[in-house]
Amino acid sequence: MVLKQKFLSQFHSEYYYENNRFEIFLIISFAIITLIGILNHAMWRDELNGWLIARDSYSLIHFFENIKYEGHPVIWYVCLWVLNQITANPIAMQLFHWLIAVTTVSIFILCSPFTKTQKALFTFGYLPIYEYSLISRNYGIGVLSIFFFCACFKTRYKSYLPLGFILAIMANTNAYCLLISLGLGFTLTIEYLFSHYFQYETKANKYDIIIALIAFLLGIVISVFMLLPPSNSTLQGGASQWFFYFDFNRLTQTITRVWRSYILIIIPSDSKPLDLLIFSFFSLGLFGFSILMLIKKPIALLFYWVGSLEILAFTYAKFLGSQRHYGHLYIILIASLWIGSYYTNSKLVIKFLQSISRQLSKKISHWANFVHHHKKTFLLIILWLQVIAGIVAFSRDLITPYSSSKVTSEFIQHNDLAEHFIMGSEDFTIAPISGYLNHKIYYPETQQLGSYVLFNNERKIVDNIDIINQMSKIIANENKDILLIMNREFLGSSPDLSIQFIKKFTQSFIYNEKYYLYLVKSSS
Repeated sequence: MVLKQKFLSQFHSEYYYENNRFEIFLIISFAIITLIGILNHAMWRDELNGWLIARDSYSLIHFFENIKYEGHPVIWYVCLWVLNQITANPIAMQLFHWLIAVTTVSIFILCSPFTKTQKALFTFGYLPIYEYSLISRNYGIGVLSIFFFCACFKTRYKSYLPLGFILAIMANTNAYCLLISLGLGFTLTIEYLFSHYFQYETKANKYDIIIALIAFLLGIVISVFMLLPPSNSTLQGGASQWFFYFDFNRLTQTITRVWRSYILIIIPSDSKPLDLLIFSFFSLGLFGFSILMLIKKPIALLFYWVGSLEILAFTYAKFLGSQRHYGHLYIILIASLWIGSYYTNSKLVIKFLQSISRQLSKKISHWANFVHHHKKTFLLIILWLQVIAGIVAFSRDLITPYSSSKVTSEFIQHNDLAEHFIMGSEDFTIAPISGYLNHKIYYPETQQLGSYVLFNNERKIVDNIDIINQMSKIIANENKDILLIMNREFLGSSPDLSIQFIKKFTQSFIYNEKYYLYLVKSSS
């Protein structure tokens, strides 16, 4: 008996040692690979515009006013403001974002219930290794808050305070995480109110629950306040552009976001109705399979259902988005499976269906058994496809600059061109160059020196004639030559100006962040 206990003790210690060694190796590998990637990554306007707002807002009040035009809550921008008190070099933002990505993956690897293979595949999937690590936006910190919530989920047995504060933070990372925090908050509320159905009991007292609820609601209010755009905002149509009428084509575009989020290979075209119809059925199949995976975990199923429908409703009504946006559907699936691991199997949903229709419940039970036997294969297929997409995207970023802003800025610096008066158009595509140069640029769209761009009705679209007229006035008033940076070839001419082409930088993944440099002088 003693020998058996010693053997078991030694076996468990060796198992945990091997497991910890694997987890540490996985985290270090991710950290090294993404550090190489992020230091190579050329930032684009959506990354650097927030940095410039933090850098060049002349007061805290002005800073918060400017954030309102960004269409995002406050937490990421506050972090950027703090970093700007230390350095004006935007690489600080990249390193900070890298730390967020490594922390997120570390929590997932160390705390999630998935197998070694599943953890490794998720870690090197498209969203963790590329979208939410290399591109410095607020989405990475949002996923960190979701995984931190999942890791702390058990604390609700004693106290709701940790979860309440995490949800408040989550709501203030981005609009998608605001919806996810609402879904999680709703799920916790249903579990608490109907605890006798879920065989759940908490030791949290009423004061604990009230404080947690106040923190959560306050976080929601702050987030919504920051998301409400100013009256003159033109970002994504401002506050007025919502899609509330029925359109079958937009509905299929929305539904296919499930496929685009889970399966990143073979993407349907939004401009081909037949493709959208076919892949809508595939998407509904993925959604239905996922529901059946969670059918014996009612609380996890509730969150998956509510969270996914929230994202899809927002996608239909406001913004179809790109992979960084509807990728949250995939994160919801992972979080739901994680939360589901805290519960034992329950037949509550099946019994509920039996009360409606025995025939329906039998069919659901049959398909649930089928899904149960194939769910590991289903998840592995999704994870492997995510890895393939991650390898492709990560490799592409190493070879093709995401934006030409970095190499253009380096050329300007190395050739002392920043000594000239710098003008750039179109303003929002030129903003990243201002970030890399740490130099304000004259934007014809607003007719003033600036760095960040606010999407409001003060911006006016300009053509070549407008640009020429403004350059003539600047040269006459300032008596300076102009370095003109365009995101398109400049075809304008004037008898009063000598416009000399210098160099073009056209290798860029972002189609309109390719740059053409011109030296403009008075011809007289």
